[in-house]
Amino acid sequence: MRALGEPGCHEGKGLVWLGMPAGAYAAAVRFFGETLGLEVAFDAGNTVELAAGNGDRIQPFGPGHRYFGFYRSHGARTVPLLEVDVLDQASAELAGGGAELLGGRESDGTWTWLTFRAPDGNIHSLGARMA
Repeated sequence: MRALGEPGCHEGKGLVWLGMPAGAYAAAVRFFGETLGLEVAFDAGNTVELAAGNGDRIQPFGPGHRYFGFYRSHGARTVPLLEVDVLDQASAELAGGGAELLGGRESDGTWTWLTFRAPDGNIHSLGARMA
């Protein structure tokens, strides 16, 4: 199995997003927005995605949001998303590397991603931008 970024493999392009269940949701949004100066990219009530100047995103999920419960039920505090070029190939390599896929492929119209538990027990996501 090739590692991310090796020739012939899907290209690991960088860490582009962090999601987190935030029990103190309003405080988290204020901290990232007002204290750290991130701009609101979208606000869906119980989740806000905040963008840094380079386009990287942080997205707290408040109680009641499906990802709040999903991440908490898997013991995740922060979930990083690494961008890749070819998600299908990444999925096969994850399984071959001992990762446990958590649910199926998901999409929001801009990204398609997979969430998985790595062999060390931490929760991560791999995502590809949609064409």
